[in-house]
Amino acid sequence: MKEVVVEKKRLSLPIDLLLVFGGLLTAGFLSLLPYENTFWYKSAMLSYGLASLLYLSYLLIRETILGRAATSILFLGLLFNLSGMLRRSIESYQMGVFHPPWSNLFEALTFWSFVAGSIYLLIERKYGFRLIGAFVTPLIFFTSAYAVFKASSQIQPLMPALRSYWLYIHVVTAFIGYAGFTVAFGGAVAYLIKERFRDNSWAKRYLPSKEVLDEITYKSIAIVFPVWTASIILGAAWANEAWGGYWSWDPKEVWSLIVWLFFGAYLHARQLMGWKGKRVAWMVVFGFITVLICFFAINLYFPGLHSYATE
Repeated sequence: MKEVVVEKKRLSLPIDLLLVFGGLLTAGFLSLLPYENTFWYKSAMLSYGLASLLYLSYLLIRETILGRAATSILFLGLLFNLSGMLRRSIESYQMGVFHPPWSNLFEALTFWSFVAGSIYLLIERKYGFRLIGAFVTPLIFFTSAYAVFKASSQIQPLMPALRSYWLYIHVVTAFIGYAGFTVAFGGAVAYLIKERFRDNSWAKRYLPSKEVLDEITYKSIAIVFPVWTASIILGAAWANEAWGGYWSWDPKEVWSLIVWLFFGAYLHARQLMGWKGKRVAWMVVFGFITVLICFFAINLYFPGLHSYATE
């Protein structure tokens, strides 16, 4: 099976490191300013919304300045998001209930937005395709907006079962998986639009080729699937330590396994059976629905041992 080779941009390591460490230092400085964590989270949400509009405008108009502005505003939103996370950690420490900022629904959703935005920017930086941002950044914005408007931002002490070092590694790996699947979903939707309007001059002009969209979708999943696998294994180890058993058929465990099976089937079909194009794009779309069920439906409507991120 012949793979599509996606041309990579030549990256400048010093510039990339400067952006990363400069961003970390800036976020650290902002988190020390006398503003509550919600101020930075709301600023991030507004930035994500503006970035979404700019990416959509760039998709339609293709002015270079719009694309650069969209990337810059998204990067600014990530800085604000990270500032909120750091500030929230500081506030929880000052309250005597320190925990990493991804333990309840509000924190989980904002962390999801941050990781998804970071993965997307990495792909954009690597391959130079800003157009996919029009399909990914609205998801990041709506996730952040749901957290700001629907979830409780109050800092609460952790439940006893969550007071563990496993919270740092299991949850982080899970959200890297969530974020990677989000980016893949954006690529799959762009592919299906390209396929649906393949004879339309607009689609030919404004969207990357179907081969490129298919390959970026595949690589997003191929990279995060092992991380999701690690998350399930780490979760089982944590469950054994906390509840005395590796697997209890809790709703969250079951749906995490369903997500794993769905995207495992995608990789099997893509790599071993040679499936490409429309069929596997639809597999990613339906797979992302299982991701949404795993996070939102299970957390909010199906109580179980994992019923922590509910408000």
